[in-house]
Amino acid sequence: MFQSYFNLLKPFAREYRRYIAGVVLRQALMVLGGYSLVWALRLALAHTAVPEWLFVLAFVVFDAANMRFDLALNYFFSARISYPLFANLRNGALEKVLRMPMEWHQRQSSGELTGKVNNGVGKVVQTAEGLSRELAPALIQTGFSLIPLLIFSPITTPALLVSLAIFLWLTLLENRERQPFARRRHRNYTRDFGLFSETVEAIQPVVQYGQSRQVLRNYDRVQRAIVEEGLAEARVGNRFGFRRNLAITIAKRACQGVWIWQYRHHALDGAMILYLNMLTEQLLASFGGYASLLERIYDGMEPTRVLVKLMSEKPAIASDGSARPVKVAGARVRMKNVQFAYPRSRGKRVLNNLQLAIEPGMVLGIVGRSGCGKTTIQNVLTRMFDVQGGTVEICGRDVRQWPLEQLRGLFSHVSQDGGVFFSGTRMFDVIRFGRPEATLREVVDAAKAACIHDDICRMPLKYKTRIGQGGVTLSKGQQQRLALAQALVALDTSRKIVVLDEFTSALDSETEEKILRNIEPWLAGRTVIIVAHRLSTVRKLADEIIVMDKTGVAERGSHEELIEYGGWYAEMAKLQATGAPARLTRPVRNVRRSA
Repeated sequence: MFQSYFNLLKPFAREYRRYIAGVVLRQALMVLGGYSLVWALRLALAHTAVPEWLFVLAFVVFDAANMRFDLALNYFFSARISYPLFANLRNGALEKVLRMPMEWHQRQSSGELTGKVNNGVGKVVQTAEGLSRELAPALIQTGFSLIPLLIFSPITTPALLVSLAIFLWLTLLENRERQPFARRRHRNYTRDFGLFSETVEAIQPVVQYGQSRQVLRNYDRVQRAIVEEGLAEARVGNRFGFRRNLAITIAKRACQGVWIWQYRHHALDGAMILYLNMLTEQLLASFGGYASLLERIYDGMEPTRVLVKLMSEKPAIASDGSARPVKVAGARVRMKNVQFAYPRSRGKRVLNNLQLAIEPGMVLGIVGRSGCGKTTIQNVLTRMFDVQGGTVEICGRDVRQWPLEQLRGLFSHVSQDGGVFFSGTRMFDVIRFGRPEATLREVVDAAKAACIHDDICRMPLKYKTRIGQGGVTLSKGQQQRLALAQALVALDTSRKIVVLDEFTSALDSETEEKILRNIEPWLAGRTVIIVAHRLSTVRKLADEIIVMDKTGVAERGSHEELIEYGGWYAEMAKLQATGAPARLTRPVRNVRRSA
């Protein structure tokens, strides 16, 4: 795992080397500054004519230069390592999440995933700062402190080295014993983050159902578990902390006893003893830095491991390196013997030997009972999931052989979940999310076609109005119409296929009628798939309508043909009171019906 951790820091290796060189110089200056008092005392005795203020001035100048260098070194670390490392890890984590397939996302809790990334990035940066700002200076200080001790009092050095070995051994034993508690504590931190985030997202139904106390009880159980694991760690720390500090105290007092003996025998003068005592205090203080750093490293091992695992995961769906761009004239879609089951459905197939052909420029309506695979068709076309059997072809090439970015750039769609609504985004930018370079004129035209323009103009800042998270400040109908406007603005020359999945389900019939009439020119020349439960949504635009059930395509034809056929579609038309002749703007195609 340590190799994987250092791989995360690899982009900053050069800056780390420069920083460590600066730390070496700083620690050398600190040791030199400590010896300066010994030098000054001896110089003052040898040259009594030198005034005291000159020594003070020299000390102040040296200290000021040292402080400026220390501040510059700290700023260098923040500007070249700490903050860039944080940004690099966050960007890398988000990029990895965006590249992972839907199968992977369905196994995750969004709140817990966010907690894992936040905690992991924080711990990696914290550990990097500890290694750079504490371990490196402590190691260098230890080396520089041992040199004069070896020169002027070699008899005390073995005692200090033995105490250092005992100190580090006890620290390793402590952190090894604490690790199981820390692992469970961090898992509960992840649960904490997930539960808190999901509660905030579902705040309205939680309150409306009167379940606030139940949620608080569940959350309190997580907090109590965190406290219990934390206290268990603290008890381990207290037990080993006393032993470590006792080892340091014995070593320090033993050294002072040796210096008293050397002073009595005139082997050392008072100034040198003060200097050696200062070095010893610094040396032993650095031991505490080792313990603190090792504690943080062990504390961060679990979240770091989780982050490293995330960053090293390979997406199951990715572009084949040999995939060549496809020349697209018209988007012909073919699905041959397609079999598909969602990963967590225990093999229960949603699509079973599905056969489907959609010609370029055709508008296909798809209806059927819930769960029969209507939305799944869009998912396999865009390779959000890969099929387990059969082939899905666009423009005569299997979608698995397309460059993934080009394949997904072929589509503009409105999903059942609505559009993309980032909090604090202006209406203007919300609508042009799929094509950020779109002009205000293009945005307004799309908004008018989606019948949302008047609603926006009634808002306080019109197109500059900012929305809440997930579109919480908008009604469901407004969200659907904004999502449609997003899809329309995204229609550039490369987007040949439009998928509209339940895009008017929250709208009244009058508004739906206007929208269907408005968007017809936008869809001209494109291959269009309309998925709906409400038959009025498909019958007014579709050249062909298919009815899906668990076996695949059960019925196929125009609205009139399906009514005449007298199957499921005709039954639904009666129930929805849509049996009147449809007002079609295109001639009915000659298609065959599937029994």
